[in-house]
Amino acid sequence: MNYWIFQAIPERYDLREKLVEGIKVTWYATRSRNQMSPQDIVFFWLGGGKNIRGIYGWGRLASSPYNKPEWDSYGVDVMYEKRLKSHIPVGKIKSISDLQDLLILRAPMATNFLISPKEAHAIANLIALDQRPKVV
Repeated sequence: MNYWIFQAIPERYDLREKLVEGIKVTWYATRSRNQMSPQDIVFFWLGGGKNIRGIYGWGRLASSPYNKPEWDSYGVDVMYEKRLKSHIPVGKIKSISDLQDLLILRAPMATNFLISPKEAHAIANLIALDQRPKVV
């Protein structure tokens, strides 16, 4: 199993409106798509200004990546499993030593970011117990 951060930007796809539990949607699968597998855990990140940037929920990959000719790219289906009651802001994420090297913090210009199990555990630990995914 792999762990991911998928990033949206509010101008194109605003997670504050679009992240609805139980809904399956298709995201771009660009970077590291060959490592994506169904059931991988995904944390959903909204880019933008400091006041909105951070993690808004999590879900699972519901498919392997596939070619989407109408996008001129690859897509992957995801199931939104949990929308957080309040997002985890970027400032809080940066304050955790195990998360300070996240690629999304160093080079945020992408949609898909593979993260380590250690980083996934650190993110899960920031989520309230009744809302967190089971990270193995």
